[in-house]
Amino acid sequence: MPQPSSRSLRCRKGCRCSFKPHGIGVSVLCPSYVRTGIGESGRNRPERYGRAQPLDPASPAAQIVAEMPGALEAGLDPAEIAARVLAAIRHDELYIFTHPNMREEVDERFAAIQRAMDRVAAGQ
Repeated sequence: MPQPSSRSLRCRKGCRCSFKPHGIGVSVLCPSYVRTGIGESGRNRPERYGRAQPLDPASPAAQIVAEMPGALEAGLDPAEIAARVLAAIRHDELYIFTHPNMREEVDERFAAIQRAMDRVAAGQ
């Protein structure tokens, strides 16, 4: 599942610090699959861009696109996400996770970041 980029997270954390004195909160929503119409987003593609190029059926992208409808159907209801977001905003949470099964993915990413920091600390 895609995650916010490091640059995106730094920007939000910077905004959070800058805006807090003004009573403005900033949060980062990190959802997994949500039952939305994002799988049909091509319907909104402006004509000036032409038709989307077909994917190579053997590509990883084609596999992800093929799995998307089932994943979205099994996803959380948007109202559940909205309730989670509202609760997080009320509690001034920076990170808003919606699916507990994302923990492993987050732990893997954090471990990779720690290994990179260890290499820098070791002068590599």
